[in-house]
Amino acid sequence: MKLLFHGRDFIDKVIVVAAESGVLDRIEFIIQQPFDEDAIIWQYNPLGRHPVLVMDDGVTLYHGMLCCEYLDSLSKGRRLFPQDGRRWKALSQAILGDGLFDTTSALVVQALRPPADRSRPDTLRHRQRIYHALAAMDKHAAEFGADDFHIGHVAFAAGLDYYDRRRPFRRVELDQKDADFDWRVTYPRLSDWHRKISERPSLKVRTSQLGVQQQNNPKM
Repeated sequence: MKLLFHGRDFIDKVIVVAAESGVLDRIEFIIQQPFDEDAIIWQYNPLGRHPVLVMDDGVTLYHGMLCCEYLDSLSKGRRLFPQDGRRWKALSQAILGDGLFDTTSALVVQALRPPADRSRPDTLRHRQRIYHALAAMDKHAAEFGADDFHIGHVAFAAGLDYYDRRRPFRRVELDQKDADFDWRVTYPRLSDWHRKISERPSLKVRTSQLGVQQQNNPKM
């Protein structure tokens, strides 16, 4: 299989699931620049978005969560996508974690614009979503057991790690609350869960360990 992607941010979940499923060594990781009209990505995803998993039989899967579910289906052991009554809650938590990621990304895009060109209503909306997402994640963390680990936890960890890397509130600083905000202080329960889960070996895998290729137009 080949995984086309642009930047590690968008494949954190995929790497974790691949590691947990025991299939990391079956994937060729290829960095693709998605911005050019002739980029190979357009041949595999009409939306031109990453990541894209290209299977040996030519079938392509796009969207990180779908790639994760397929890789999980290859697991010979424990499944990260529950197949019983826990499934819907786990998927709901996964969407919440992805939502934190997406809203953080949207706020960062706003912050890249000159202040005069930013949409204040959009910026406030993204900011509010992040605050609400973190509060909800903290409530969920109270229910997590020491041995729990499923796709919801994977998405929570990926969303929080991405937030930490981007620090979106410090980029926009709509008020002093944003400049001083630290989710680990505000939500120590979520922080404690994140600290413990981050010790899991699959969450420590980095793209630099995977023999990643960087090609504009790889031969597929």
